[in-house]
Amino acid sequence: MLPHAPLTETIAAYESELDQLPILSALGLRHELVVEPLPYKLFDAYGVQVDLVRADQLHPVISGNKWYKLKYNLLEAQRQGCHELLSFGGVWSNHLHALACLTAALKMSAVGVVRGEEHDAATNPMLLEAARQGMTFEFVSRQRFRQLRDDPFSMVSVGRYLIPEGGDNPLGVLGAASMVHCLRCDVSRYTHGAVAVGTGCTYAGLRLGLPSQVKLLGVSALKGAWMQRAIAEKMTQLNVPEASWLLSTEHHRGGFAAVDESLLSFITEFRDNTGV
Repeated sequence: MLPHAPLTETIAAYESELDQLPILSALGLRHELVVEPLPYKLFDAYGVQVDLVRADQLHPVISGNKWYKLKYNLLEAQRQGCHELLSFGGVWSNHLHALACLTAALKMSAVGVVRGEEHDAATNPMLLEAARQGMTFEFVSRQRFRQLRDDPFSMVSVGRYLIPEGGDNPLGVLGAASMVHCLRCDVSRYTHGAVAVGTGCTYAGLRLGLPSQVKLLGVSALKGAWMQRAIAEKMTQLNVPEASWLLSTEHHRGGFAAVDESLLSFITEFRDNTGV
């Protein structure tokens, strides 16, 4: 569960403690999130104005939402005197990649539990780079991975701090909510926000952080109608009104990280026309 204190006060307290750590200046992480207009022909055709949060500019590795879901977990690990962080992910996990970079900067140990025993770090560029940062790996079957996702604390030991897959725990949600407080803009002037959805941690955090009148659209990166039930359950646990969010499950292209020719063509065309 999230802390009982008001959200803004809780975030302010965590941020004050975070400011005392040298990691921000050491890594060159930005405090504020730049918001830029995103002109595009499709938006013009429908008469809508779209602005883009440039969380991708935070850091070359710890980009996007990764820093926000990890930062308060790192604080808690230090509070508990833990010297090793353990987390979970797939073979192309940006979350594990970012965690390896952070723990290397903090001179902490990191263990990544990776789905799929047929993999090995030496043949995967993402895992290889994480290994070079000092992360060690345990490759497990998909069945074992699901078991550990349901009961991850079986892997907890003295001095080890556990972060769920994707950073999806209350501190990860709180960190995602803090993204709103880092935006260099007046958020209340928007009618909608939009974000991709994996574990739902960032989606839930943004929903908590945004003003109630801003409806949040989520686009599932995962295949299956179960996502709607899972996100609805998460929002219910956080007492989020159903009318304030909407999840689309129609655009996954076949599963997480799956692409087809039409998507690749769109990515190229969008980049050429927007610079993004």
